[in-house]
Amino acid sequence: MHNSAMCGGFVERNEIPAEESSTNYFSVIYNDNSRVLRSIVDKSLGKTPKPAPGNAAEEDNLKKLQDLWDSCMDEAAILKAGRSPISGQIDNLLGFLPDNNSSSGGVDKTAITKTVAQVNKLGLNTFLNILVGSDPGKPLTNSLSVWEGGLGLPTRKLYEVSAVVALYQTAVAQMFQIILGDEDVANRTEPLLPNDIAQQWTDTAKDVVDFETKMAAIGTDLVDQRDPLKYNNPRTVEELTSMIPSIDWPLLIKEVLPEGVQNTRPIVVATPIFFPKLDALIKDTSTATLRNYFTWLVIRNQALNLAEPYSRPITVLLSTLNGISPGIKVDRSKTCISTINTNLGEAAGHYFILEKFKGDSRAAFTEVFESLKTAYIKTFPTYDWLDKATLDNALKKLKTMEALVGYSTGSPDVPSSLSVKEYYEGYDVVADDYFGNQLRSAIFLNSKMMALMGKPVDRKKMLSYPQMVNAYYNPFSNQVFHPSGMLQFPFYHVENPDYINYGAMGSITGHEITHAFDTSGSHFDSIGTLVNWWTNATLIAFNDKAQCFVDQYGNFTIKGPDERFKSDSSGKKYKNFKLPGLDKYTPEQLFFISYGRLWCNKERPELAVQMISTDTHSPTRWRVNGALMNLPEFSEVFQCKPGSTMNPTKRCSLW
Repeated sequence: MHNSAMCGGFVERNEIPAEESSTNYFSVIYNDNSRVLRSIVDKSLGKTPKPAPGNAAEEDNLKKLQDLWDSCMDEAAILKAGRSPISGQIDNLLGFLPDNNSSSGGVDKTAITKTVAQVNKLGLNTFLNILVGSDPGKPLTNSLSVWEGGLGLPTRKLYEVSAVVALYQTAVAQMFQIILGDEDVANRTEPLLPNDIAQQWTDTAKDVVDFETKMAAIGTDLVDQRDPLKYNNPRTVEELTSMIPSIDWPLLIKEVLPEGVQNTRPIVVATPIFFPKLDALIKDTSTATLRNYFTWLVIRNQALNLAEPYSRPITVLLSTLNGISPGIKVDRSKTCISTINTNLGEAAGHYFILEKFKGDSRAAFTEVFESLKTAYIKTFPTYDWLDKATLDNALKKLKTMEALVGYSTGSPDVPSSLSVKEYYEGYDVVADDYFGNQLRSAIFLNSKMMALMGKPVDRKKMLSYPQMVNAYYNPFSNQVFHPSGMLQFPFYHVENPDYINYGAMGSITGHEITHAFDTSGSHFDSIGTLVNWWTNATLIAFNDKAQCFVDQYGNFTIKGPDERFKSDSSGKKYKNFKLPGLDKYTPEQLFFISYGRLWCNKERPELAVQMISTDTHSPTRWRVNGALMNLPEFSEVFQCKPGSTMNPTKRCSLW
């Protein structure tokens, strides 16, 4: 049903780009948005905006954007810089750890603490990540949290696949030789082969991968890391010291927070079961191994900011894991657009909304959101399994739910060039220093996050830049975010007929609204506090209804996590919208077709397997078929045969 009727031959007509692992309408819109961004930052196209006379802030913002673009596109300068930028970072980091080749454990406590702190300042993902964000217990305030991480492969399970581990270990060895070996690979006429690797680096790579394998073995499943009932574990500094005595916690907190910022609240520990095991692993690991691990951490995260000869083994590894031919060269402009989004996303977003989110687009979509919210408010009282106490709380949550549409108006206020300029003060961009620009951005963004410690949460700020192609629900603020990059044709346009807008973007919004009541969002109240507001009887009824989806989706060919099944099946409140007509299809049919077209997707098998382990959503085919088969209106509109796949005898229903 999905690939043929809903997608109109999308799979047959579209080939996956050689350098990509999938193609879909999300990527189509992303590429369209990227072309708009390039016209802003690429002076050679002659389409860059002209700052208003005397608007110094706009001039500064444009120059910063264009200098960053130029530094990224100047591959000759990047090649000339060689590998020295990253070797310098390694030297700086390892200065905190003594050069000790002993095979015994017992690393110096201050040394490991300062090393972990420096890694966090660089914005690198290590085995102990310090973040700042909404406190689950007091969501209007920002607090510190500690999370596990630090693995080089995408999932823990891949460390159990010998072929993948062998491939990974070879790439690690190659990268060590490229960055730290005697030969400069830029001068090679032949690619570096496994047989060319010195034994020193082969041994080092094995040391690193063995350590990561041990971390993977004691790590926590992603499902548990995402479970709000499991990741909210406030601990005092004293309790953390007892949990992980290998780390000097007062020193670590002092080091990671900017000068003048202090921690006065308990720290949220996401996976307390992991960290005592990590402490035991650290105590049992030599300083030499930890030096190798942290060296690899820098190489793995920063080598892609070097010229291609110095990062080739990493790109080959990533391509192979995603089913992409290792020899495919990625269009440099795509890399540079990604850099613009990451480093200066709000500045680029300022110009993006001027071009692609004009007029009354914001007000018009806000009306769509409010109409959908009203539909749910009218529908919830009809559910006989919701008792009065739970229904009252659910309606309160619905009525207080807010939408942030298009862009942030907090810090920064994206339409204001002055606000954007002030937001990025402290991030210096140099037109011929790409590696430095990347490094300074990572430090700047991490410092900006840490500076939020103890401050009120900015409820006018999205958690993404305006040109992002995604919509999402934030349980900590009870808000649905709709970036302007998502509100683009064919998903949404102010001049689209209602049945197109509601079938596509309306269903996404409905999906996000029901995240407030799914197996994760249902644990948060109307202001985002993690608290149980369900009665026992209603919770039992909810779980019984939810189990129907787990059983149903469990019989599909590909099965992923079940968290979002309910949201996909709840995103279309068909009966609340009476639609005008077209010739070939009825308006009701076009409503469903518009929804189905959202998820037209073609992906490489390797990515599909990886996404099952990492993505909270179901595979796209079942996001469509699994949702629509549970709607009697769908089978009625398309006259599906009773008992067929899309008109089953047993349906699941929740919201």
